[in-house]
Amino acid sequence: MGVKTAEVILPLRPISKPRPRSFMGQSRPYNDPVYKKWIKNARAHMTEFWTREPLEFVNNLHISFRGPARGDLDNRAGSILDAGNGLIWKDDNVKVIGNMTLQWHHTKEKEAHIILHITWEEDE
Repeated sequence: MGVKTAEVILPLRPISKPRPRSFMGQSRPYNDPVYKKWIKNARAHMTEFWTREPLEFVNNLHISFRGPARGDLDNRAGSILDAGNGLIWKDDNVKVIGNMTLQWHHTKEKEAHIILHITWEEDE
């Protein structure tokens, strides 16, 4: 088995995954259109870097966020996990992504971006 790594750069402002909430008394969660558009853009950028099949297991996912200091780090990670589901990793549950590290760097809005470092093992 060989250890493989990849870097994916998303030239997007980090955003938080919205909290689920009911819409008009219905129990299904409301999906924010701004979040839907961000996910679509993130997935488009991810496909520029990731041409492989989704990974069955990720040894480590390191996410480096760069942007204005707003929001919670765990909610920012949730947006990345949603965007990469079925594209870079098969699923974002602990059976697939068992280790994740997060990092925040304060930058100006115009310098905002996200860097993913993905580590996995593969038969050679």
